[in-house]
Amino acid sequence: MNPRVTAVVVGLVIVILGAAGLFYPERVMMGLLGFAVPNPSLAAGAHGEVRAIYGGLFLVMGAYTVLAAMDPAANRGRLLFVGLLWLGACAARLFGVYADGNPGVPGWLSVVFELAMGGALVAAAQTATTPATQFQSPAAASQPAEPPYQDPPLPGVRPG
Repeated sequence: MNPRVTAVVVGLVIVILGAAGLFYPERVMMGLLGFAVPNPSLAAGAHGEVRAIYGGLFLVMGAYTVLAAMDPAANRGRLLFVGLLWLGACAARLFGVYADGNPGVPGWLSVVFELAMGGALVAAAQTATTPATQFQSPAAASQPAEPPYQDPPLPGVRPG
């Protein structure tokens, strides 16, 4: 897939996840993460944590990815960074499998999701080409480059 399209799709998915975390923290906590607040007096703090991490952080990360998608070759490092964040989350989740045991179907689906998101962005970063080489015809590629520009000789001065 085209690196630009890949980065835009992944970025928009991250933005959607961020918006869900920001505007619907309870649904994200209970539905996606399976967390419960044990004491109603702690609900505001728990919602604030979800809004910060799954809302604000994801919104910025998604916007960053979408903006980097406008020129993937010039933003390779940015795309690679966000991709590695997802792969880091996946690695930590796999460490949790080792340390804590089988996470069940939701945990394994999260592993697959994080691996797909991170892998797609790393691949997009590595396959992005600059526009000049992206659309170069085979005939143009086989022609020698023009010699570098040289100033014309000054009048009355012999070359050499």
